[in-house]
Amino acid sequence: MNRRILLIAACFALVSKSFAQDLHKQETHAQIQERADALMEHARQLSDIRSPNAPAFRLKATFSFVGNDLETVQGTFTEIWLSKGQWRREIAVGALLHVEVGSPNRIWTLEKTESFPEKAKQIVRLMQIFPGNSKKLDFESIADRGELSPPMACAISKPGAQHERSAFCFEKKSGALLERVLPELRGGSVFDYSCDYGKFNKFGDFWFPREMACFEDRHKKMEAKVEDLSVESTPDPALFAPPPGAVELGACTEVMRPPVAELTRIPNPPFGSRDNAAKVTLSLVVDTKGKPQDVRVVGPRRKNYDESALSAVRGWRFKPGTCNGDPMPFQMYVEVDFRLYR
Repeated sequence: MNRRILLIAACFALVSKSFAQDLHKQETHAQIQERADALMEHARQLSDIRSPNAPAFRLKATFSFVGNDLETVQGTFTEIWLSKGQWRREIAVGALLHVEVGSPNRIWTLEKTESFPEKAKQIVRLMQIFPGNSKKLDFESIADRGELSPPMACAISKPGAQHERSAFCFEKKSGALLERVLPELRGGSVFDYSCDYGKFNKFGDFWFPREMACFEDRHKKMEAKVEDLSVESTPDPALFAPPPGAVELGACTEVMRPPVAELTRIPNPPFGSRDNAAKVTLSLVVDTKGKPQDVRVVGPRRKNYDESALSAVRGWRFKPGTCNGDPMPFQMYVEVDFRLYR
């Protein structure tokens, strides 16, 4: 799949000003949107094993990702899916385990140690091939890549506020989604996070990829191989009960608004520290009262700075996140930049 990593970049390059003008001469925006939506819907019908008409399944995969020290880290992923409102996922990296259990409007997560690698959780995003149905994409163009093997059609979204674009490339013959890019906004910068899908095998009425890989700005970050995908006929009901000690999150498929910080405490830089570029990224859950829970450091640890950032953010207060206007527990990430407090 490495040879396809330049595909999205090539498609973006095609959407130059003159190319876009030529496209608009041929098709109106409404026509482009209709055709892109049809490509996406056909790909969903072909490969979305989590759709309402799909059978319950058990999926097992092995994966590897690039660690914080550029080392290759191995892991396993298991998912038992009965419906959108009843599922369980487990991610194991060595002796470390991350568990997620889903219900119609809540998700429970459990980690028995704070050292579970945050990067390993990207495996969930890799396995969920399509964006949520509630995410409406505004497409600007469709690039015909008939010269590729296999030939593809790539639907490209309009640029966002920071000129970020999403793109989806479909095999012309089957209509399967072979590559996607969903940009990430971090610290004011845009990163293109693209994923390749290949080696599609039959599962019931669906065709699901068995080999996958993701890249960030063309650098490989994760790859996975599906070892088993089978019908789950007699699931154990106990698997879908909230695990003791789990953190509760909201699950929303409609209008969702994230929490907004209303009161922030200034962190105290460690005494005698000289690192003017120190930043600490934290994961936290904002509960329905706007209080941070389960605050953890994400990424490389720097003890003195970590403790200062943790202490400050635990004292922050938020306007809670909502789903259709109702308060909802919400997981989010914040970055504490000590350069701003010197």
